[in-house]
Amino acid sequence: MDDGAPDLESALAALRKLLSDSVTAVAATPHLNASDLNGARRARADAGWQELVEAAEAGLPGLELYRGYEIQLDVPELDLSDAGLRLAGSRFVLIEFQAFTVPERSADALARIGEQGYVPIVAHPERYWGYDRRYSVVPEWRAAGALLQVNSGSLLGEYGEHVRAVTHCFLSEGWVDILASDNHARPNRSPSLRSVWNVLVRRGLEQEARLLLATNPGCILRDEMPQTLRPVEPAGGLFARVARALRGSRR
Repeated sequence: MDDGAPDLESALAALRKLLSDSVTAVAATPHLNASDLNGARRARADAGWQELVEAAEAGLPGLELYRGYEIQLDVPELDLSDAGLRLAGSRFVLIEFQAFTVPERSADALARIGEQGYVPIVAHPERYWGYDRRYSVVPEWRAAGALLQVNSGSLLGEYGEHVRAVTHCFLSEGWVDILASDNHARPNRSPSLRSVWNVLVRRGLEQEARLLLATNPGCILRDEMPQTLRPVEPAGGLFARVARALRGSRR
């Protein structure tokens, strides 16, 4: 669950929606810049977190709340020794690149995180620009030890057909480790995880849906390495053609 809620009630409404989708654990990941890890923005997030936890404990039994941050890599070096920056205090840290663009030497930046003993999770990689036609940097990220977290709304077409096609490509290569809500507690940024589950199950991918929506997120929160997704046969139509073209270009 991302930041974006204008007030406590909006945040609680988002949590109630997730609970209605059978979600039982939520990791809140408000944004921070790597250049300002301990500034006013974090202080506001800390205060809001405490308020949210108290309200959720009183009104949303059965929902576990965890925290972390989505950290934008706006500087080359990132000190992650503060466990509060990482997801549920684990070895895993959610990161994003600036301006939805793949920077030069991005794999090196991810490798530096790994050298500290942590595991970077790249947020919404399907939405970035700057890939070559083979997405050749993605295997470099994975070789550097990074995991990939895709927005569930991308699979539903909420960011357009191009992003949905890229999502299918990544699934067809087995590059996706987690499907997340990226819920911003706003009407246009509150995708239904139940809808994503249903889409995958209708394609005969219940095992994959369970892995990406439940098993692997649970592993992260328990500080365990997630399981690897097997390559998913693409759906028909445009997505199948794009995914098969990607596979062909990589052979």
